[in-house]
Amino acid sequence: MSAALLGRVHGAVIELDAPVPELEGQRVRLIVETVDESADPKMLQAAWDAWLVRSPDGPIVDEDDDPEFP
Repeated sequence: MSAALLGRVHGAVIELDAPVPELEGQRVRLIVETVDESADPKMLQAAWDAWLVRSPDGPIVDEDDDPEFP
């Protein structure tokens, strides 16, 4: 079983946001990477939408000016 969980590091202790009961007592491999919590999901969606519309690789527009994605 593998799962992606979020948590916080406190010294040598990692406090997870949710329990993982199926793995209780088992040895696990842990890969730690930072999470950019400053990114607002609405801002990211707006940036993605703008990129889709304005980038050279953005959508193809049909005769009704509706975007179509290949």
